[in-house]
Amino acid sequence: MNEPTAEGRRRYPYTHGYFPDPGQIEAAPDRELPCTCTNGCPSRCAGECGCKACEQAFAEFCDVAGFYGPGEFDEAAALSAYREVHVHGGVPGGTGA
Repeated sequence: MNEPTAEGRRRYPYTHGYFPDPGQIEAAPDRELPCTCTNGCPSRCAGECGCKACEQAFAEFCDVAGFYGPGEFDEAAALSAYREVHVHGGVPGGTGA
């Protein structure tokens, strides 16, 4: 699927359902990375459903959070941290307070 779904447009409203192109100063859509999520996807989807936009968001999180580096990539730990960030308002291990 090359077009974002209705859920994808809800998740990425500023880029009309596409992952933002990091090469642009403003939030320009990356037409190669549509969000194809459905209502059944986790609120912080990591692309398990085949969504290229969410897969890219998860990969960028893993890079910034230091999950890519020396040693073996622990996908379960990375996914847990990725979803925890959403639950606690952006702070892993936070309380949301």
